[in-house]
Amino acid sequence: MIYELIKGLLLCFLLGQLCVAEVTDQTARYKVSAGFKLEKIYDVKKEEGSWVALTEDGRGRLIAADQYGKLYRVTSAPLFGGETKVEPLSIALGGAHGLLWHQGILYVSVNENSQVYPVKVGVWMVKETADGWETPVLIKPVDAGGEHGIHSLVLSPDQQWVYLVAGNHSRTPEVEDSFPAKVWDEDQLLIRNPDGNGHAANIMAPGGWIARFKLDGSHWQLVTVGNRNTFDIAFHDSGELISYDADMEWDFGMPWYRPTRLNHAVPGAEMGWRNGSGKWPEYYEDSVGSMLNIGPGSPTGLLAGRGFRAPAKYQQAIYVFDWTFATIYAVTLKPNGASFDANKEEFVAGAGLPLTDGIIAKDGAMYFTTGGRRTASALWRVSYVGSESTTPASGNFPNVASRDMLAKYTTSPKTANIEDVWNFLGSEDRKLRFMARAALERFPDTSWGTRLAGEKNPWRIIIGGMALARLDAKAHRSLVLGSLDRIEWSKLSTHQKLNWLRTVGLLFIRGGEPTDVEKSKVLAKIDADYPSDQRFLNYELARLLCYLQAPGVVARTLDIMDKEPAPELEPWAELISRNAQYGGDVRKVMEDHPPTAQIHYLYCLRAVKGPWQAGDRERAFEWFRGVEGSKGGNSFANFIKKIREQVYENCTDEEKRIFASEAKAPTQHLMADLPKITGPGRAWTVDEVVKLAESGLEGRDKNKGEDMYRASLCAACHRFGPLGGAQGPDLSNLAGRFTVRDLAESIIEPSKAISDQYGFHEFTTNDGKIVVGKRLEEMDEILILSSNPFDYSQKIELKRADIKSTKLSEVSPMPAAMINRLNSDELKDLLAYMLGK
Repeated sequence: MIYELIKGLLLCFLLGQLCVAEVTDQTARYKVSAGFKLEKIYDVKKEEGSWVALTEDGRGRLIAADQYGKLYRVTSAPLFGGETKVEPLSIALGGAHGLLWHQGILYVSVNENSQVYPVKVGVWMVKETADGWETPVLIKPVDAGGEHGIHSLVLSPDQQWVYLVAGNHSRTPEVEDSFPAKVWDEDQLLIRNPDGNGHAANIMAPGGWIARFKLDGSHWQLVTVGNRNTFDIAFHDSGELISYDADMEWDFGMPWYRPTRLNHAVPGAEMGWRNGSGKWPEYYEDSVGSMLNIGPGSPTGLLAGRGFRAPAKYQQAIYVFDWTFATIYAVTLKPNGASFDANKEEFVAGAGLPLTDGIIAKDGAMYFTTGGRRTASALWRVSYVGSESTTPASGNFPNVASRDMLAKYTTSPKTANIEDVWNFLGSEDRKLRFMARAALERFPDTSWGTRLAGEKNPWRIIIGGMALARLDAKAHRSLVLGSLDRIEWSKLSTHQKLNWLRTVGLLFIRGGEPTDVEKSKVLAKIDADYPSDQRFLNYELARLLCYLQAPGVVARTLDIMDKEPAPELEPWAELISRNAQYGGDVRKVMEDHPPTAQIHYLYCLRAVKGPWQAGDRERAFEWFRGVEGSKGGNSFANFIKKIREQVYENCTDEEKRIFASEAKAPTQHLMADLPKITGPGRAWTVDEVVKLAESGLEGRDKNKGEDMYRASLCAACHRFGPLGGAQGPDLSNLAGRFTVRDLAESIIEPSKAISDQYGFHEFTTNDGKIVVGKRLEEMDEILILSSNPFDYSQKIELKRADIKSTKLSEVSPMPAAMINRLNSDELKDLLAYMLGK
């Protein structure tokens, strides 16, 4: 065996084309479900890049994609032992995020501008022949790129369609058909605030999407919209499409924060992602809702267990890959009406597993890759070695005829029976109500809306009115408002009340501000119910009542804020279990927990014009002073600052004079009173940092490590646990995905891999000048930029008319080699602090 390994490595060195590696059992190093074995079967060489996508060809060989480079064929080691062989493919495509091999054709979603093979971003297909590969053909160009571009490709259960999933920086392509009616909008009753750090400043509805096309690349159809950055999708044994969407971690602590989640991606689904503060709450029925909220994380791979040589439970599971927290979850789905209940368990987890993609191969094992963002990459295998039966199992998933019928009506609206669709608007099953409305919105003729006038079922009035408001609010405004007014408010369930309010809001958003008569009727219906004893009902009552400038709404809202109980731990419970900085200390999390409910009410109150009653302004600004000390995601402070400014802007002139000192939030100086560095430092290289870490980091002084984190200016831009700024990536959980070498390279060579969430843009003006800055906000005629990576409050304006071209800067805003002032002991303390040693 040693002779074969040496021979293989020598061949790799001489030819530079074929590399081999032995398998190592890693089960004892990681948390692995009982009865399973985890093996590392290949360490990806530096020149082979960082692998993010996998597929399997017709002969049981794997094909892998380097995020920024080539495609590789992998002949994996047999299950009983042996070597894994890797060779580059002679296909002139690179920078792929998704791969699918089917019947001799390799489908490739090219998303990155690879320097190896610079081709257009989009979906490509290349045929395999006995003599090799034909010239790649571009099926569909897509205006995309970066970490929120086009991603995975998945084959439909009937093997007639290829599904493509895309993040919210991917413009929807030209399609022959769209299952969601093309009536999407931001739909914000109150003025939306863009992200305070400028992320996705110009990205609006419909956000991320899923599309499908025929095997020959023809007949593109849009399947779902409203995702944020879904990287992967999978078809469950039942044939239902499941998607795994990303949160916006910068929103953490804000009332519109939505965790990573599994969604049932029915045809025509709308997932509710919107720009900045505009994400829709889970309970809005114009979105499909989630099956399982997982918590903070970075979704990557998703796969069904079909074909897994494992006990039945694991064959029928959906596997969820979290890059940030280095965890594979096995999720079991149990039918519940037209959808599912979902439960998760940790299947594989442990530091050093930045998970990217996975497949169930023909040999019955699970293969997955780790890497991404140029981090060290590897290929792994999970196989079952327990004693339970691995006989192929089929799920007991009943055929839900009504769900299937509504899906057919959505995809083929000409076949629909309006009577059937209308009846399902009143279903007790939320999924069926959603699908019925999605089908209704596909009819260009809205004459069905006249049914609303004689309808008595509350859900049909609410959901039917919602559809009419989305299709043409101005034309149907009187009909919908009159129908809603007939409903007896006190007899509605809380969920019905929430969506009664949403439908009214949609009418005013899309149809214009209410008349005095309309305003009076709405207030007569709901005003006396505020405050209620239901938190989310209060949320929506506050939103609409503040929009309507309801009498006394400010004092009532402030009273609710004063009486609001201590924040619940959700969605912080997941953070407690994952974040080593808190060590599972619930009290520490509670100390840092932002008062999310109160922030929502302040967000609503900013819309209420002055004058306010005596003492109410003081109470509001007192809340701001308390909130500003809380910890949240990267955009938390800037969101709070903006809300505070908007409350002040709606003051009368007299109130502005009195509260002039409250116009701006106090500046927090993260770089003040920095700890001293002893030194002497040196020009550290990556290899030197790795060697230093190998000498041992156990027992280091983490308090001094935290001092060095601040002294080296890391805290000025990067959050680590409760400490740090918001301009750069959160480093709290980097130990789960970064090796020491990865960390050293990111510090010493920060321009090697730049996340488009944090990178600056380079703007070339018409007169040839180059302006480099972070895009913070986009207005009709100007861009608001910051050129200071340490302080985004220093802003500059750039006129759109003056911009000739724009591109992502190839130079990181993070200065290189910021550890060069540290001596060996100081650097070891810093590394131990950041890596949790």
